[in-house]
Amino acid sequence: MAKKEEPKEEEVPTVGKKKIIIIVVGALLLIGISVGVTFMLLGGNSDPAETAQAQEPVEPAKDDASFVELKPFTVNLGVDDPVGFLQVQIQILTFHDDVAEDLEKNKPAIRNNLSLLFGRQKSEDLRSVEGKEALQKSILESVRKVITEYGNGGEVEDIYFTNFVMQ
Repeated sequence: MAKKEEPKEEEVPTVGKKKIIIIVVGALLLIGISVGVTFMLLGGNSDPAETAQAQEPVEPAKDDASFVELKPFTVNLGVDDPVGFLQVQIQILTFHDDVAEDLEKNKPAIRNNLSLLFGRQKSEDLRSVEGKEALQKSILESVRKVITEYGNGGEVEDIYFTNFVMQ
């Protein structure tokens, strides 16, 4: 009896484990590099606080306090007002040197607007603290309007009365 030969399976070339590991590591390395480059190009920030901070406008740095003095204003009040005139001297506070320069450059426009504002006042309103504070707010709005319109814009902090006389 003859032995039957069993059919031989086709021989498949075996790839070494070392080559498979090198191919897998190379593929992972390429994937990692492509993900990293894409992330860098798209500028992804994983921290939402950093993203929000980056989108907020940056305020210019504050300089030392600058007071811009305006010469005294002397205006006549209304004909029917028992007080004849109002004399006011003010100082304008800003913490930005460029705003102080704009205030100096635009003093004629500021003085014009404030002279008109003072002429519309009534002495009975200005006798109270609330009336003076309301006038301060109006002055501040008027000065800010001039700086925005004719200057480079900027922040005017406050207005201070250094002299306030009604006669």
